[in-house]
Amino acid sequence: MNFLAQKRKNIFLQDSSPTPNKSNPFDDFYYKEIAQLTGAGGYCINFLNKTSTIDPQGKRILKITEATFSPSLTDILNFHAPEEKERTIATFNACANGKAFKTQVKMVRHTGEEFWAKAIGKPMYDAQENIIGVQGVFQDITHEKYRELKLQESLKTIATQNSRLFNYANLVSHNLKSHASNINMSLELLGDTQDPVEAKELFHVLQDISQELCKTVHNLCEIVSIQETAKIAKNEVVLEDVFSTIKERLGSKLQKHNVQLYTDFSEAPTVHYIPSYIESIIETLVLRAIKNRNRDRTLSINVFSLDNEGQNVLLIRDNGNGFTSEEEKQKAFDLTHPIGGCSAAHNVDLFQVKNKVTALGGTISVESSAERGTTFTIAF
Repeated sequence: MNFLAQKRKNIFLQDSSPTPNKSNPFDDFYYKEIAQLTGAGGYCINFLNKTSTIDPQGKRILKITEATFSPSLTDILNFHAPEEKERTIATFNACANGKAFKTQVKMVRHTGEEFWAKAIGKPMYDAQENIIGVQGVFQDITHEKYRELKLQESLKTIATQNSRLFNYANLVSHNLKSHASNINMSLELLGDTQDPVEAKELFHVLQDISQELCKTVHNLCEIVSIQETAKIAKNEVVLEDVFSTIKERLGSKLQKHNVQLYTDFSEAPTVHYIPSYIESIIETLVLRAIKNRNRDRTLSINVFSLDNEGQNVLLIRDNGNGFTSEEEKQKAFDLTHPIGGCSAAHNVDLFQVKNKVTALGGTISVESSAERGTTFTIAF
């Protein structure tokens, strides 16, 4: 064997010969770096010894500063959000019976701060293949989860907006077609008539049609503008100031119809909203109450706010003519269904109120009866 062949053989034998370092190239440093890079920590729960351990990266995720901290089984459960504990117990019990798991769960750091985690777990066996515990890995995915939730909320908002605009587009299309047909017919009649009186009547009809056409176009523009205005930053709005402005603007109507007003904003004096929106919403519902008042009794309008577990709620209640049927109440904000024998176009005000509420993530509901009147509940 020549010199070069002997050298190649020695090199081959050197590369093939096992050494302690080569037989385990993935040492503790490697796994520590991987754990730190992925933001993943490990845990182990031993059912026999009733002990549990969390690796250093897991302690960093949970913000455990005590180096000697040894969590009990109760501690492990307390690292999960209250609403997740029942599901966590069921998941660990299933794993104790041999079922591995992979899930997303809301957890709680040692400092009390909540975060989202992706967790996996597998049964841990002894030498006799008996399950003696659970071991696994968990990873902080808070930022990814919040992006996912925000995306889902955005998609939901877009779907809702598209649905509203589609319904309104159908109504506008119908109204524009109706206006165009009426204008065309009136112009034909006006061209054929020789009677000045009839011509004057037809001219007034054209004026009415023109006003309705302008109103339809205006409503369409307002619906579209709501989507853009909703992007404006919200401000802290004082409800008492808003209602004072509305009372001043509607003073003559309120006095003419002898309206009794009662307000109480002491429980929730402010809302985080767009000032022009909240003003428009309240004014529209007050005007609706005046329009639908019961002539046999004095109109009473109560406007008050509540704090419902941290969420501000505004109620506007009147004792006027409520909806006469459950179906009318269900279709109160729906442009595509007529209410009380009127055309769907008469519902445009309530449609726009709901549009302004939902465009900013709020909700509006209605309770009504012919005897008691109507109550609108707006949750911001």
